[in-house]
Amino acid sequence: MKRTNFTVGLVLVASLVFYSCDKIENPIPVTVGGLDWSLSPFEDSASYTWPTWSANTNTERNVLIEDFTGHTCVGCPAAADEAAAIEAANPPGRVIIASIHASTTSGYQVPQPAPSSFTTDFRTDAGNEYATTFGCDLNPLGTVNRTLGTYPPTNPILQLHTSWAANTSTLLATNLDVNVQVQYNYFPNEHGLFVHAESEFINSKSGSYNLAVYLVRDTVIAPQKLPGGLEEEEYHHHNVLTANINGTWGTELFNGSAAAGDKFYNDYAFEVPTTDTTYDIDNLSIITYVFNRDTYEVLQAVITHLQ
Repeated sequence: MKRTNFTVGLVLVASLVFYSCDKIENPIPVTVGGLDWSLSPFEDSASYTWPTWSANTNTERNVLIEDFTGHTCVGCPAAADEAAAIEAANPPGRVIIASIHASTTSGYQVPQPAPSSFTTDFRTDAGNEYATTFGCDLNPLGTVNRTLGTYPPTNPILQLHTSWAANTSTLLATNLDVNVQVQYNYFPNEHGLFVHAESEFINSKSGSYNLAVYLVRDTVIAPQKLPGGLEEEEYHHHNVLTANINGTWGTELFNGSAAAGDKFYNDYAFEVPTTDTTYDIDNLSIITYVFNRDTYEVLQAVITHLQ
């Protein structure tokens, strides 16, 4: 397994095992080939406490707002405030924010050399690829479950922040097609995060569907430009996309069809960075979502706060 500071611990062999067990309520892994046990106190899987899964009785569809932003973008704080207001106006976990510092044309995300205050590099390779794929050519723009896009009128994904509240309300009221639940273990001495996900389809689906897992920092305090030539030195950047635990486009659940009641299990090991205190485990969350690989629409998302 290849590992760098932000490298994903993909469970290639284990994923195949779990796919073969996708209709078993509490699968027992036969082999775990891809998990990196050096990120745990264990030498192998024999002593590891695997999750048991209770029935997922949730009936509500959640909404993921991806806020494409930049720290020198003077219009971006207004969009961030709008996202935070939508999040706060709904029960916890119903609206989930991911702040992605990326666009295709602007320099809003690029750190500036000293003596500038804007030296933090929030960018990720995945965020840059999302911006390119979705056609995000300015900031702020956003997605709301990557559907109902209005910018420009032909874009099926991106929209201005003035549309986020109405479209969020619309999507919160739509039927749930897939449920997701997540469990994790964290081993502080090894900085190892082990993530386990269950994806259960409520309705039958055909096409190509993936599971993606974001690591976000709940709060990063760093300068932000404001309108009128102002700057806020201790701006609270919220839910900053920091790494993709299972790659830019996640892990394939199936490419074909799934029946109502089908369940898919995925497991990942990830080395949490130790760059600075913003990577303290109690400042981290994981956002896990299932999406249509062809249209990019997010069917369900959940956020798990680590501690």
